[in-house]
Amino acid sequence: MLARPSLVPIERSQLRHVTLKLPPLKGRALQSAVRLQLLPYVPAGARLAFAYRQQGDGQLQAWLWQPAAEVQPRELRQHWPQPLLEQAGQGLRLLARGAGSEGQYWVDGELQLTRWWPAIPSEQDWALFVRAAGLQPDDHPRPLPGSPVELGSPPQHWQRGDNLPAPDAWAGWRWQAAVLLLGGLVAFGLGAHLQTLQQLRDDQALLTQLRSEREQALGQRSRYLALRDDFDALRALAPRNSQLELLDQVVSSGILAAEPTVPAPAASGTAASPAGNAITAPPPNAPVTAPAAPSLAEWDYRNSQLKLALDIPEGQLVMLDITRRVERLPGFSDVRIGLDSTNTSLILNMRVAAP
Repeated sequence: MLARPSLVPIERSQLRHVTLKLPPLKGRALQSAVRLQLLPYVPAGARLAFAYRQQGDGQLQAWLWQPAAEVQPRELRQHWPQPLLEQAGQGLRLLARGAGSEGQYWVDGELQLTRWWPAIPSEQDWALFVRAAGLQPDDHPRPLPGSPVELGSPPQHWQRGDNLPAPDAWAGWRWQAAVLLLGGLVAFGLGAHLQTLQQLRDDQALLTQLRSEREQALGQRSRYLALRDDFDALRALAPRNSQLELLDQVVSSGILAAEPTVPAPAASGTAASPAGNAITAPPPNAPVTAPAAPSLAEWDYRNSQLKLALDIPEGQLVMLDITRRVERLPGFSDVRIGLDSTNTSLILNMRVAAP
């Protein structure tokens, strides 16, 4: 761990204490204003170092001195006025300063007045100092010179404002470090630029590939739509079942034809059998009667559904068996047969398959 440089006190004989009244300023503006106010206290072109602090009453205290020619600018930061490295006092006090003496007047921890004498002040000089502080000399006789308590750290709330030439930042090893830092920054920027350029090229290649795939997908979709339109057009030209073709198929099934029936004679000498629907074999020479054929009363074909309504002559319900023939025709399915409420019309519903 590096040792902290020790502070170098500036003798009171080399210092000058000034109280200034400045407008409310801050930062560099305040430092520049203080410097301008202190320049008249030093010869033209002389080196100037000062420390300043704003007080609560709107005034500003400053300690100024002229650094020696052999003091380097980097060493000047360790030089502080001797009174600032001592503990604050209260009221009037007389301090021994080597070959000289210093009188101080403190109020609430603020140094209000200070004066330097090359020797112990006389009674008359001390009385003048007390009157300058606004006090009565009779109430404050000259005390014996004392020694203040020294502090081991720089004072707080005091700022430095040296107008010495700024140290050369390029002196010694600093320029080498600056060149290395600058070279590192240039190399980092060049690497970042090349990486960004390569990333941009990769993104452009990916964008070209995505555009090509999109164009292929759009071409395939256009081809699909064209083929679908062609298929729909061909499908519209496909043959469909017409009303006449369906009627021809229904008629060819024999559903509108009637089969001859032979009446069964009753047994001689006996009454008619109560079982009217009993089947008896006809006699060999029995006459054949020509039954009436059914007639087509309703024809309705829509949405692949065919509905027929046949008017059946009275007493010809046996023709229900004839309608079974339509079930054997190709292209018809789901045949449903029923009678209307008067039992005189036969209703057939069936599904027609596409050709």
